[in-house]
Amino acid sequence: MAIHKTALIDENVVIGKHVTISSGCVIYPNCEFGDNVFIGHNTILQSNTIVGDNSYIGGLVNCEGDVTIGKFCGINAQCHLTKYMKIGNYTFFGPMICTVNDKDMNYRREGHGSNLQGPIIGDYVRIGALSLLMSGITIGDNATIGAMSLVLKNIPANSKVKGHPAYCYGLIDI
Repeated sequence: MAIHKTALIDENVVIGKHVTISSGCVIYPNCEFGDNVFIGHNTILQSNTIVGDNSYIGGLVNCEGDVTIGKFCGINAQCHLTKYMKIGNYTFFGPMICTVNDKDMNYRREGHGSNLQGPIIGDYVRIGALSLLMSGITIGDNATIGAMSLVLKNIPANSKVKGHPAYCYGLIDI
């Protein structure tokens, strides 16, 4: 286990074997890291974030908490992982991907209820750099999302999508 001396880690964090936590990281209570996890510089992981074995989280990632990241995942630099999202196993996020969980933008507005729904990402999904994933969407297993895509609706398994808004332009042969 290699934890940099400048990392701030709550005492109620579960850390697996051979975990690396880089400089400037802030890890909130009740996070759990499996074995062989790498956390990059200046990353913030808020409460109840679970990271599966053999996953990589790059530098300057902001995770709002209540997020599950599967095994063998790669989350590249400067991604924003919104609260309540789930990321399947063997999934790749390119750099600077942003996720949203508030479809109505009513969170904490007086007189308005809150309906926060993070995106659900399947297994073996690949998402290109600078993509935006909106609230409540589901991306099926083995889908590929092109760089700079705006994902507004569910993406079926084995689909190739791209664009602003994202549209399906083919299927992946498996």
